Amino acid sequence: MYRLEDIKTVHLEISTLCNARCPMCLRNVSGGKTNPQLPLTDLRIDQIQAIFLPDFVRQLKRIYLCGNYGDPMMGRDTLKAFRYFRETNPAIRLEMFTNGSARAPEWWRELAELRVETHFGIDGLGEVNAVYRRNTDFATIERNAAAFIAAGGQAHWDYIVFRHNERLIDETRAFSERMGFKSFRTKKTGRFFSNQKGQFKDKQAVLDEDGNTEYFLETPTNPDFLNPSLKRESMLAEKFGSFDAYLDRTPVQCKVSAEKSLYISAEGLVFPCCWTGIQLYPWYQKEKSSQVWKMIDALPEGADSINALKRPLGEIVGGPFFQNDIPERWERPSVAEGKLKVCSRICGKDFDPFRDQFA
Repeated sequence: MYRLEDIKTVHLEISTLCNARCPMCLRNVSGGKTNPQLPLTDLRIDQIQAIFLPDFVRQLKRIYLCGNYGDPMMGRDTLKAFRYFRETNPAIRLEMFTNGSARAPEWWRELAELRVETHFGIDGLGEVNAVYRRNTDFATIERNAAAFIAAGGQAHWDYIVFRHNERLIDETRAFSERMGFKSFRTKKTGRFFSNQKGQFKDKQAVLDEDGNTEYFLETPTNPDFLNPSLKRESMLAEKFGSFDAYLDRTPVQCKVSAEKSLYISAEGLVFPCCWTGIQLYPWYQKEKSSQVWKMIDALPEGADSINALKRPLGEIVGGPFFQNDIPERWERPSVAEGKLKVCSRICGKDFDPFRDQFA
């Protein structure tokens, strides 16, 4: 795929901890109980320094902290990690993606002083935001964002559009401008897609901790805010006979192979991208039954073979998991014969819900 010395961007998930219960996030079961398969952990500064040796940090152009499962503000050593990266490579671009509803204002001021560009996921004003960002507090978010901006921080507002908040976009954008956010962008979520059924859905149940339905999240009424890939799902199913047949036949055009980027999980596990990494703990599948787990279990030392806390990054990236196991599976004739389904779905030719969030 690529060599360690080629890598310019790292996506680091520093923690699997989060204060929110967003219903479309795999860290919980549709907004209810915490994913029972998920290890709750974070990387400490000594571990980060062991993984990110100074020469490697100096070659990078960008490190961003975002979560498959957690929010980086919850990491115990997040600020220490950013300070280490900044001091080691003063020119590096540092970014964080967060819901913003935790920590004291002083924490956010220090983040700004470290020149960490921060993307706040806020889907409305007041109580509207908590319809999706369950367990968050808007007053806390506003306070923290204000402290960050006042300290010189570059803040961006990301707004996922649902039926319940689509009419509030202009009001929320105006509010963000008054606060001093550098940008405001709407997101057309690709998560109105059933991974279990392999098809588009127009609503999702939001559950309590006992598994009871509290309410539903619904797609926007305005088609301009519907993810274009989701619109194409039925056309692809018709063209190929089924969406699964499309996944079998579509060529894989790996994004991160072209971008020379890398994903490192809060356990220290190294993957080409967060999409392969998120296959570790889907609560809706039997534990460790995914295609990715089967590949990991076949490695000489299992998960330790790709654990950067156990072996050097260069050895992992230069090893068989990256150089042979994953690329070889892109060429297989079908998912049933080992073609990686996640790669076909995310990096297939005609279906790209991640890219289309901002289309």
